[in-house]
Amino acid sequence: MTTAYHVKDFDRMLVLADSLEQAGSLSAVKANYWRGYACDRKKQLYQAEAYWRKSMEDAASANSREDRDYYVKAASRLANILCIRGDYEATLQMAEPVVAELEAARRDTTSDYENLLVYVNCCRAVLGGSETEIEDGFARAYKKHMENIQKNRNDVSYKNAIAGLINIAYYCVKFKKYKYALSYTRHFGELLAEYEQRDGVSADYVDRQLGRYDIYKAMALKGLGRTEEAGQVFQAYQETRFSTTPEGEALAGDFLAEAD
Repeated sequence: MTTAYHVKDFDRMLVLADSLEQAGSLSAVKANYWRGYACDRKKQLYQAEAYWRKSMEDAASANSREDRDYYVKAASRLANILCIRGDYEATLQMAEPVVAELEAARRDTTSDYENLLVYVNCCRAVLGGSETEIEDGFARAYKKHMENIQKNRNDVSYKNAIAGLINIAYYCVKFKKYKYALSYTRHFGELLAEYEQRDGVSADYVDRQLGRYDIYKAMALKGLGRTEEAGQVFQAYQETRFSTTPEGEALAGDFLAEAD
């Protein structure tokens, strides 16, 4: 399964989930998590949602710590799908109890918890939650990511934190919370600059993240009425390779449409 995951053979992952579960080598919780992951990568989002919900249901009667960890992983993945779809109330209904459970058990140090915290607060933002509650939630997620980097200082901890900040910036722009978007793109830029100093970093990965940093910053500045600065940042964005990808072109279109 690990090999199939690394080579992105998602059809093979589905076959392995079935065979390993039947052989008793993979619990139902884990098997459904990996089925959900494979379907998500194959853009079969409703099937992915169903598998992740099943994984969480199976975990309710699971005793192993590992299965409980996969319960949180499934919740984090499911929250992302629901947020993207715009099911904000459903996201909160599912994710808030998981966040509360992890905090009560003092298991709030994983990237999955941090991501859930981001999704919860993004949903609160769009549904009209209090500014103090939202600000505190984002600050807590950011703090947890930074603490994880301080403890581990490895590639995974940096990339998890970068992904978390991308999510905050993306959803804040999406929901027109431009003040928060600008603040967290600044944090994002600082973290990316620090990450670039590490040995062996992928130039392609850095370019993708730099592109996201530029476009979200440009959108935030535009939303705050700082049009000239937004235009300058957008010009920098167009110099990234990421801007020429399908995702990059779509984000540029969003910026230009907002500018019009």
